[in-house]
Amino acid sequence: MALNIKESLIGDAQQIVVVENTAKESNSATLSVHLKSEVGWSKQFGSIPVRIGRSGFSARHREGDGTTPMGSFRIQSVFGIVPVPSSGYPYIKIRENYCWVLRQSEKTYNSLVKGSACAKGDEDLYRIAKGGPYRRSIVLDFNMNPVVRGHGGAIFIHSHSYYGSGKTKPTSGCVSLTNAHLVKLLQLLDASLQTRVVMGTKSFLGSSTR
Repeated sequence: MALNIKESLIGDAQQIVVVENTAKESNSATLSVHLKSEVGWSKQFGSIPVRIGRSGFSARHREGDGTTPMGSFRIQSVFGIVPVPSSGYPYIKIRENYCWVLRQSEKTYNSLVKGSACAKGDEDLYRIAKGGPYRRSIVLDFNMNPVVRGHGGAIFIHSHSYYGSGKTKPTSGCVSLTNAHLVKLLQLLDASLQTRVVMGTKSFLGSSTR
């Protein structure tokens, strides 16, 4: 099958994770995984329902705006407090006082720091992991090469958060899915395939992948 995604978003990737919807303002989307072979692209997984930022997709994501950034991203690492399937990506075991810095005044903005209590405005990874959503998380390289202060950070693929009613919550900018689907995604990821995560509306990505 043909993968109808803009070539500029695919680059050298032989595996693509596609997160897409039709309405930019929607905080729901679908996720699918596609693999390239000598005969073309084939779907490995999906399409499954996921949640994205509470304010939908944006091509100009900024810190705290509640949107999920549109674009094409590499996977930097995987972190969590429980074992994850081997994928070739660095795995970071989260412990107490592991924080993701989101204060724009800090030189370590949009990076993981260890060893001291998390300051207000940063993400306490251990606390969130113990609560469920970050038990296993995939780190995307959004705003990392280079880091631009204020352009946002901590864009992960992680497990859902839930309302008391049992319904899934939108995120602050990440992509969330069920724990079972996240484990399946981690089983499929292969760093040797130069995997990219492409996110956005179908019109932004090029067209439907179907």
